Amino acid sequence: MNARAARPELAEIRALFSRRSLWQAWLDVEATLAEVQAELGVIPQAAADEIRSKASLEVLDEPALAADIERTRAPILSLARTLGTACAGDAGGYVHWGATTQNVLQTGRTLLMRRAHDAFMARMGDTLEILADLAESSADTLTVGRTNYRHALPITFGFKVAGWIDELLRHRDRLVGAEPRVFLSLWGGALGAMHAFGEAGPEINRRLSQRLGLMPMAIPTRAGTDHIAEYVMLLALFSATCSKIARELYSLMADEYAEVYEELGDAVVGSSTMPHKVNSKVAVEVIAIAARLRSQVPLALEAMQPTHEGDAANNLMLYGLMDSICPLAYELVCGMNELLDCIVVVPEQMRRNLDRSASFITAENAMMVLAPAL
Repeated sequence: MNARAARPELAEIRALFSRRSLWQAWLDVEATLAEVQAELGVIPQAAADEIRSKASLEVLDEPALAADIERTRAPILSLARTLGTACAGDAGGYVHWGATTQNVLQTGRTLLMRRAHDAFMARMGDTLEILADLAESSADTLTVGRTNYRHALPITFGFKVAGWIDELLRHRDRLVGAEPRVFLSLWGGALGAMHAFGEAGPEINRRLSQRLGLMPMAIPTRAGTDHIAEYVMLLALFSATCSKIARELYSLMADEYAEVYEELGDAVVGSSTMPHKVNSKVAVEVIAIAARLRSQVPLALEAMQPTHEGDAANNLMLYGLMDSICPLAYELVCGMNELLDCIVVVPEQMRRNLDRSASFITAENAMMVLAPAL
């Protein structure tokens, strides 16, 4: 199977942050916590085994869980109670042992973010491959280099595309470099200081993080959410580059340039009113999605300013961000790839536009040749 065809669809990434998926992620955290605590002798091994066996929405009474959450407005309390009730013997009493709600809500979401991030990075790799092909195929395609909306010097279209690639590679490096800082488990109990676990606390933190495939927070304070804000801002930087590329292509589609166009097939309607018009469909979507993503940055900065050691208002901001930013970024990169796949370069029109400046476009070269003699 083609690697690109095997990528998750946008609907799958959106479904990652559905209610059901979130609940299962929280159950996974609870079960893994119990296993780690049993290894360290904090709770009985038999209890951990029973908790793991029941920590699935396929086993639990999902409608009852939903009803209890609606009643209590405390999702992790309801989740722990439903899971505990399903466990045999006294095992249920060890569910959520010493944890606090934010430990589970935030760490579960981080697990889902990590999965979405991996899919996003794979799609971003596709973006770079498509652009590399475009740069190579247009390496000798002459076009006008424009500054301040005016003809400047001749370039190749491949040079323009290579600049986009270079910028996207920097985004990729930033995102990869941030992974150990962004994908953190939050474990430390009520305030993060592990009051309920004594000397076992740091080892629970380390093992839980390792088992979940996350990094442990060195100081697992509930008030530290800068890592999520960083991720949002890195995605916003990526979105700005996507928007820049889309805007450039959108501009070059104008009749006055006509240097590129979107090949979308005969079934696509260019305009509902004017038969002669073929409006952009994909570039404009990329520009709009990128703007929506960048608009999340102020909220990310607000969310990282909780009062004291924990603040439910800021947590709600944070959870909303975590649930929305990854699907939004995935929608953007999918749209970007669709745009680059459908763009057709028109070399003849690029040359005609270049020739409008005639020999004047070589004036800088003439100046530099003459300068030593002047």
